[in-house]
Amino acid sequence: MRTLMRMLALSVALLGVSEAATALTTANSNLRRLPSAEAPVLKVVPQGTLLLVACQGQWCRTTYQGRGGYIAQSLLRPVTGSARLTGRGLVFYRSCAEMRAAGAAPVRVGRPGYRTALDRNHNGWACERGE
Repeated sequence: MRTLMRMLALSVALLGVSEAATALTTANSNLRRLPSAEAPVLKVVPQGTLLLVACQGQWCRTTYQGRGGYIAQSLLRPVTGSARLTGRGLVFYRSCAEMRAAGAAPVRVGRPGYRTALDRNHNGWACERGE
């Protein structure tokens, strides 16, 4: 529940400021408290991690393991084009069991209902068989 609330708060904070997209880290990346190279490091995000990001300027806002922060845009490779976080098409599933019960699994990155927490092997598909 706490993670859901953080995700919703991040979504609300991002509205009107920028648009969200999915991106992969191209190297081990510092998740920083503020959008500055001098800001404290909260976590290190491993290379190849799929993230939902909202970029403005040289920094992108994201969350990793429940911590919100910023990653330098130069350390990210876009996976999908920008997509708004509001309006029709916004779907949230708490678990793969919930997604399967709705008949929506598996879901590809960039499609309604996809989120990195449901993509355990980080291959761009949430709730595949065996996940």
